[in-house]
Amino acid sequence: MNEDAFVLLDHPDRTRGVTDRGSIYAVSDGVSTVAEGQWASHLTVSRMSQFFDAGTAGSQEAMAQLLSEIDWEIRGERKGRAACTVAVAWVFEGQVHVFQVGDSHILRVRGGDVSRLTVTESTTGRKLDHFLGMGPAVSEVMQVETHPVEPGDALFLVTDGVTEHVSMEDFAACWSTAQGDPASCTQSILASVSRAQGGDDATVIGVLIL
Repeated sequence: MNEDAFVLLDHPDRTRGVTDRGSIYAVSDGVSTVAEGQWASHLTVSRMSQFFDAGTAGSQEAMAQLLSEIDWEIRGERKGRAACTVAVAWVFEGQVHVFQVGDSHILRVRGGDVSRLTVTESTTGRKLDHFLGMGPAVSEVMQVETHPVEPGDALFLVTDGVTEHVSMEDFAACWSTAQGDPASCTQSILASVSRAQGGDDATVIGVLIL
């Protein structure tokens, strides 16, 4: 069962006539050690779509509040039987606002150099400590940061099934081979995961800043 989910909220039909909410990209990975991880990840991206279509203007506070509300809904609906990680990139006004809970990640490629905009969440052994569905403390562990973006930058959002097998150097090599094509780079990254025979779900979103 694939417990990953993703959403790309940048289609002209969704953004036409609105100039201040930018574009939202997100990946969510359902936690496999609970019964309904897939439900949690799909709920998360569904709520993202509803939030964006409501016309909410871009702000860190609005997204952080949404993620806290999703955490509350996961706990209320499934009472400890569902959880997921999430990484969100909200691009507007020349910046990318990054939100992370768990071990899904966002990378930025600029001029061939790859940097990770999210941090590795703390773990105890193999146990995942931070996730949507953990409770009120999610607001304390949520990473919220802002980074500049420039035309020609690329963003890659990935679940841990990717970062477990693909290093930063591998990402840079894939980007170089793809010659600036995010779709081609995405396929190359997934091929690397396949060659490593990764057992976890692997999701990659590639975004080019125009």
